[in-house]
Amino acid sequence: MQFRVLALRSDGSAHPVLIEASDETTARKMLAQDGVTALELRAVGALGRSLAGKRGGAQAGGKLDVDLFCQELLALVTAGVPIGEALETLASKGSSAAGAIAVDQGSILAKLHSRVREGLPLSAAMAQHPEIFPNVLCESLRAAEQTSDYGPALERFVRYRRLTREVREKLVSASIYPLILLGVSTLVLLFLVGYVVPRFADVYADMGDKLPTASRALLWVGSRIGAHPLLTGVALAGFVSAVVWAVRSQGFREAVMQGLQKVPRLREVLAAAEFSRLYRTLALLLHGGIPMVASLDVARGLLPPQLARRLDASKVSISEGRTFSDSMREHGLSTAVADRFFRVGEGSGKLAEMIDRAADFHEDEVSRGAEWLGRIIGPFLMLIMGIVIGLVVVLMYMPIFSLAEAIQ
Repeated sequence: MQFRVLALRSDGSAHPVLIEASDETTARKMLAQDGVTALELRAVGALGRSLAGKRGGAQAGGKLDVDLFCQELLALVTAGVPIGEALETLASKGSSAAGAIAVDQGSILAKLHSRVREGLPLSAAMAQHPEIFPNVLCESLRAAEQTSDYGPALERFVRYRRLTREVREKLVSASIYPLILLGVSTLVLLFLVGYVVPRFADVYADMGDKLPTASRALLWVGSRIGAHPLLTGVALAGFVSAVVWAVRSQGFREAVMQGLQKVPRLREVLAAAEFSRLYRTLALLLHGGIPMVASLDVARGLLPPQLARRLDASKVSISEGRTFSDSMREHGLSTAVADRFFRVGEGSGKLAEMIDRAADFHEDEVSRGAEWLGRIIGPFLMLIMGIVIGLVVVLMYMPIFSLAEAIQ
């Protein structure tokens, strides 16, 4: 059985961990043997584990918009409002708003305020809700608590979320038109095969073997679909369900990403998107004063498995005394431009700033690549679906052409 533990560190901060134990008593004994003080310990079911594993989620079932919360908290903190009063204000604002979601927001913020009033740092209070507050935010605030200045950390996090969201939106917007085109073309093809072709099958019923082989095959498929519409609908629903299940499967997504990585230009765009997110996260954490190795640990949870393994190897190299730029280059985590930025940052002592600039550069590359792919993929899909639909139409009318030639 798994337990989620809020463990008290020696420096006074708290850190959430997961441990395996037969029951709560055994779990507490294991923690005591390791010299860990448990501020909170609770069992986690399968659903809880899946939620706890989500890194960087902006919402938890629509309960709290983390981006908006950080923006409002930043506005209050920069105005000179103490963190406790700021949380109390936001909790009152959420509780007074209408709707069940607003009530949930007020409840979560009230819990944060209560924890902070009890003397728990804000980062530790947030760490008790890993399904809501991303680990990168908790670590940034934990570093800021050493100076009790939350403003810069919140400002950097708000900027970080805005920039990473813009990159994601650019990739999504570039894929919307091709997906719409593919969906409409598929519906047209289904209409032709499922409705129009069966009508032609009745017309050509007396021609028998005089029909071309390809036309006979198409008419047979269309007639079967027309004769069993319910079974066809069930099969189509099953196919859609299988696609949805496959998309939600981690293994399927990894396989798709590996396949996309084989397309030259697309591989560059996807790599730039992953690198920009990695660099942006590292810059955020390093600006907050978090050591490099600890920053790499936090950033690891935001990467796909393949890049996460490379980052682990890079972290080992850095721990052994290698420079950041050398270890990132050797393990394929930097481009030629990023490597140059890293070397300049190491020489000038402004590594965090140079990593941030590398993220800017690669985000611009993602924007250009997404725009280029949008111009290429759309016409390409249109050409392919036009050929398929045209082929179906030709196969339907081919017997008529044959009859016309015979009459002549």
